[in-house]
Amino acid sequence: MNLKWPKGFWAETGEVMFDKMKRLPDAELEVMKAIWDNTPPMSTNDVMKVISGKKNWNISTLLTLLSRLIDRGFLSSEKRGRERIYYPQVDREEYKEFETRNFLQKLHKNSVMSLVNTLYDSNDLTQQDIDDLSKWLEEKTK
Repeated sequence: MNLKWPKGFWAETGEVMFDKMKRLPDAELEVMKAIWDNTPPMSTNDVMKVISGKKNWNISTLLTLLSRLIDRGFLSSEKRGRERIYYPQVDREEYKEFETRNFLQKLHKNSVMSLVNTLYDSNDLTQQDIDDLSKWLEEKTK
């Protein structure tokens, strides 16, 4: 099974266009996950509190990453008093779709069957996964 992505679909719906979105480096993705996992908007200090439990970054590292995310269009910010507040401009689901699409294109030539076969052949699919997938396919094809 090959996935077909309608040409111009994202532009027509006003959502982020995959053509302009770029894959995030791991450090920037960690920052976005911290923001997505909490209630935006978040201040620099809020993000630092969440990140400091996972990473040993100093504030200048975080500010650099936040600035890059703004440049990439993933965040916007505004000054509120003495704090800078950050708003996500790309939601988690949009980014997951983007990453999944790229993964399928680059490694599986848009073939879902290639992906499933790889998971099956490497024993990464449990019987529960197979049952869930069968149930999902049955529901979707009704």
